[in-house]
Amino acid sequence: MNTFIVADAMECIGCHACEIACVLAHHQENWPQNRRDFLPRIHLVGKGETTRTVTCHHCSNAPCVASCPVDALTFHSDSVQLDERRCIGCKSCAIACPFGVIEMVDAVAQKCDLCHQRVSGGQACVEACPTKALRLMDDKGLLQLQKVRQRRSAEGDAAGGSRLSRREMLLSAEPRKGAEKRSAAERKTHFGEIYLGLDRQQSVYESGRCVYCAENANCNWHCPLHNAIPDYVRLVREGRIIEAAELCHQTSTLPEICGRVCPQDRLCEGACTLKDLSGAVSIGNLERYITDTALAMGWRPDLSRVASRPQRVAVIGAGPAGLGCADVLTRAGVQVDVYDRHPEIGGMLTFGIPPFKLEKSVLSQRREIFSAMGIDFHLNCEIGRDIPFHFLTEKYDAVFIGVGAYGLMQANLAQEDAPGVIQALPFLTAHTRQLMGLSEVAEYPLTPVDGKRVVVLGGGDTTMDCLRTSIRLNAASVTCAYRRDEVSMPGSRKEVVNAREEGVEFLFNVQPQYIACDDDGRVAAVGLIRTAMGEPGPDGRRRPRPVAGSEFELPADVLIMAFGFQPHAMPWLQGSGVELDKYGLIKTGEAGRLSTQTHLENVFAGGDAVHGADLVVTAMAAGRQAARDMLVMFDQNEAR
Repeated sequence: MNTFIVADAMECIGCHACEIACVLAHHQENWPQNRRDFLPRIHLVGKGETTRTVTCHHCSNAPCVASCPVDALTFHSDSVQLDERRCIGCKSCAIACPFGVIEMVDAVAQKCDLCHQRVSGGQACVEACPTKALRLMDDKGLLQLQKVRQRRSAEGDAAGGSRLSRREMLLSAEPRKGAEKRSAAERKTHFGEIYLGLDRQQSVYESGRCVYCAENANCNWHCPLHNAIPDYVRLVREGRIIEAAELCHQTSTLPEICGRVCPQDRLCEGACTLKDLSGAVSIGNLERYITDTALAMGWRPDLSRVASRPQRVAVIGAGPAGLGCADVLTRAGVQVDVYDRHPEIGGMLTFGIPPFKLEKSVLSQRREIFSAMGIDFHLNCEIGRDIPFHFLTEKYDAVFIGVGAYGLMQANLAQEDAPGVIQALPFLTAHTRQLMGLSEVAEYPLTPVDGKRVVVLGGGDTTMDCLRTSIRLNAASVTCAYRRDEVSMPGSRKEVVNAREEGVEFLFNVQPQYIACDDDGRVAAVGLIRTAMGEPGPDGRRRPRPVAGSEFELPADVLIMAFGFQPHAMPWLQGSGVELDKYGLIKTGEAGRLSTQTHLENVFAGGDAVHGADLVVTAMAAGRQAARDMLVMFDQNEAR
């Protein structure tokens, strides 16, 4: 008989473990580097209680085999197998398949091969399914199914209804509680972190909710670092905090920071199987708890067994990308010098994220850890001003550029340079520097907002930071004006909730038209027009369109532009051989190069300077990948 995967829809919990196992099986058990390479041959369809898995049935008289003009598809070993080398991309098989499970990827057919390429011989999806809803159906499987049904019939329970299913047992988790936060009335009077760290009892409760879908679960995949989330959550439940901290640091350079500032609702927690049931496991709070607790217990990275390598690397930028690169290299025995123009490490983490989201002492502690690991920091040192770029390329075996994207995006409105109209980053950085006891500098002038009407244009997390900072600086009123609806806001949902609790007013579906000034030339109001959501654009987001006749003015004493960031000028790269694209982003991974390698063999780059403004965790992931690429290059050079 033919052999195929059969799915019990009554047991499926919609965890996507089968899809992930399938992809890993076809990538030598490694996570694919690019999201476009996540191409499972088994698919979960539906949502909630109506999820189903579909894949090739390996039909005995398969119409796909009969339709293939080049014999790329054949029936052998009781299954339909595809020779991708012979496929001509004619789509005949995809059309002939009665179940619609053959896909065309880059003009080549793709379908389930029952994991014939795996050394173990087992089917990855079957092995990964936490409820055993998937199984290989062959003669043995049919006999087993027959026995189960006979036993149930003999017991008077043919449908198995009197038994608690594996699905029901796994999904019967307690409701999410997460971390407690200070009341809005209290927290808006200071800049301290608003979320309280979990205690031991809370961590046990929250970790105990995890259903452990699989070792490689959907939360792992949606984390850009692919943290071993189910495993470290299990270690918390068992009280093995030091082991959990070690596991966190295998994939993350700054877990206590990611636990605080990552938009988990859009990443790991957004992919949690329990999200739409009892609420996602509070992964971010657990990640913070693990590292905070381990550090308080005296845990520090142990590099005593690391063998020194002869190479030296210069890292430009002490933000998440640069720190990620330096961390991986140091753990591999490479000497690393980090150069940064700021007086403290962290980049945007320190100077762009307010203390109520990330206490600056967390960065200070991490700097001490890095220094103890052997990383040398050269702060208040700007490349191109204090040191020429060619000095680094000549002195070091490799250089990593992780300078971020600090270019400020304009609204292109008349009088945008009027007094009282400011950009988000200088506003946030100036007040953070003041809180840190640093002197005011011309690049980041302080803007007092006490007693003033503040309007912030934008809808991302930087917008929320400006709004909530203004509240704490005793602004008379604080208003967010965003051109789309609330559902379309790119920022974290919890940040919107926090801002609203603290007294921020939101105006949605309004678009700026002009800036009105008083007789002294200072901003007095922003002219807005109401919008309606139109058709989706190329990025899938619905485009706002102005509503004729809906113009109005919103009074403002301070108008903050928070439209995001773009690449800033890097004149020190001119003539170096490092190439930029038309947007000013550094080019990497060109033909014949490693993914983070620039046109200069010994210069690598990653983070926002390469892929544009993004998340802390994506920048860190890029820096860590650059370090791995450098190690590959060093090994290749040594082997020559």
